[in-house]
Amino acid sequence: MKTLSKIESYFKMIEGIRYDNPNGGAYAYVQYLAYSRELLRLLKAFKKMDRHIEKLEGVNWLFNEYLAVKFSPRQKSIFETKLSEVKETFDAIRYTIAQLEREYPVSGVLIHKAAA
Repeated sequence: MKTLSKIESYFKMIEGIRYDNPNGGAYAYVQYLAYSRELLRLLKAFKKMDRHIEKLEGVNWLFNEYLAVKFSPRQKSIFETKLSEVKETFDAIRYTIAQLEREYPVSGVLIHKAAA
């Protein structure tokens, strides 16, 4: 259950990122990359998350590429568009987790056993 609450907290942190912040747009990109990296680490422990993980990694790749260019209003548009797509992915992840919980009532079964 701790993992599920951590995942939800990372969802909220990512959803709370604003492009218009005192540190500039690049900071929003870096925030997203940092939070999503931890989120991906948590999601990799779950079954049936590969498709969602690939979507999030695709956004990470795009944001990482845009960190190397000069920021303009276009980057703000890209950030906001991708963030709205990521929110849809979060809803899909929540749905998948709910399905897995119905299939496996004990949430410990959801998470792959780590190799000894």
